Amino acid sequence: MRSFLASALGFGLLFNGLIMFAIPAAWYANIPGIAETGPFNAHFVRDIGAAYVVCGLVFVWLAFAWAAQAAAQAGALFLALHAVVHLWDATAGREHALQLLIDAPTVFLPAILAIWIIARTKETRRTVMLKWFLRQQIAAFERTWNYDASYIREMIDADPRAVMVFGKVQGLNRYRKDLPPAAYCAAGLVAVMAEDCGPCTQLCIDMAQREGIDPDILRAIVARDYAAMPEDVVLAVRFTEATFRHAGEADELREEVLRRWGKRGLMSLAFSMLSARMYPTLKYALGHGRSCTRLIIGGEAGPVRRELTEANTVRAKTVAA
Repeated sequence: MRSFLASALGFGLLFNGLIMFAIPAAWYANIPGIAETGPFNAHFVRDIGAAYVVCGLVFVWLAFAWAAQAAAQAGALFLALHAVVHLWDATAGREHALQLLIDAPTVFLPAILAIWIIARTKETRRTVMLKWFLRQQIAAFERTWNYDASYIREMIDADPRAVMVFGKVQGLNRYRKDLPPAAYCAAGLVAVMAEDCGPCTQLCIDMAQREGIDPDILRAIVARDYAAMPEDVVLAVRFTEATFRHAGEADELREEVLRRWGKRGLMSLAFSMLSARMYPTLKYALGHGRSCTRLIIGGEAGPVRRELTEANTVRAKTVAA
């Protein structure tokens, strides 16, 4: 629509300017209200016609190229000032007020259209630049983590501001207070596995390993091998699972979390769970979710099946009881 209006406005201005330049007397005689502004002056009409020709050309150019934006801004300024002069003359009584109605389609409408087109052009240009910037960020993330973020690219194409909104929520995973790194990562890993998204789970594991978490601990979390986990990790895993099940034992485990790590540690665990579940939920909602079947931990690949994990969890609870 912006390009169509820019080209329509540009060709209209160009046509008017060429008429003024080629046959100024005919233009002067046939445009309503012009004779009331003063005697005919061919040189003056051609001067204004030249301005209209240039203005028309830059708006036609703008319809096809971003490079014309600055020139089109100057053209819009000319049209706006031209409209102001007509309004000023009518207000001062140099022209009849009825002349404003006559000038509406030929003077005021082009000025309004030009200003709207320039405003939309700036908005569109900002959107294009924002999309480019976000794509670069996502591409770098994909290269770093060998992760397919095509669902984010789809969001960028549809509305980059949606990605910006989602980015604000991601600040949750930056809150890590009074909590051991392994316990924080354990809560996130259990949470993302509960959503059964393989790529998200692998990403969580890769990030945990980058933070220095022992691969053996990560394997134990995936398999729910409580005997192979440190005590802090066991507490984080059991509390996360109990929270997701809304189980009564979550209250006792929460008290233990508060005793060990305090209120900030509890909030950190909660944020880890919440932030880890956002990505699989978003991916499945957008049609990009993939079930978790195989994970690579410490360079070793192994099958991971949800029913096996659930069975191990039940077995571990039975042993603990």
